[in-house]
Amino acid sequence: MSETNLILGVAGLPPESARNCQQELSPIPNGEFKKSINGDLLFLETNERKRYRSVISCKDTNSPVIEKLWVGSQLSVGCIQNLWQVLNPGERKIRLIRPAVADSVCVVNKIGDAVPHTLMDDEIELQKTYAEPIFVCFRPWLSMRVVSFSLDTDEWGMSGGWKIILEEI
Repeated sequence: MSETNLILGVAGLPPESARNCQQELSPIPNGEFKKSINGDLLFLETNERKRYRSVISCKDTNSPVIEKLWVGSQLSVGCIQNLWQVLNPGERKIRLIRPAVADSVCVVNKIGDAVPHTLMDDEIELQKTYAEPIFVCFRPWLSMRVVSFSLDTDEWGMSGGWKIILEEI
């Protein structure tokens, strides 16, 4: 059994290097706020570029393998952070907004009961229609570039830590 659900496509996670990882996903701004002549707040955006920034950090005994991990490096990240989507009443199909990590997809109704479905090429199809919203949860695969990373060590505490900041390509 792995010590974490996190998957870093280029780097390795040796034993005791990735227990209790934390991941923050946040949208990269793709527009800017402006005030209208009447003082209304507007947001001027482009819908084509909806990308994520991720900060992954961990405190453990060892650090990850970093030989192929450098600022600007590209890697695939199997996230530990879940994303959710909703199928509105009457809908049977939805395409996931990002590819899903294998075996991470969960489809439930509003009380948390599993909903029968099929998954094919990142598209979820329910076996029947429902009169209530249906929720889809999954861990995404993101293609990202390293913005920065750092390692730290507590010599006397015999512990270490690391942090990597990434942006989706």
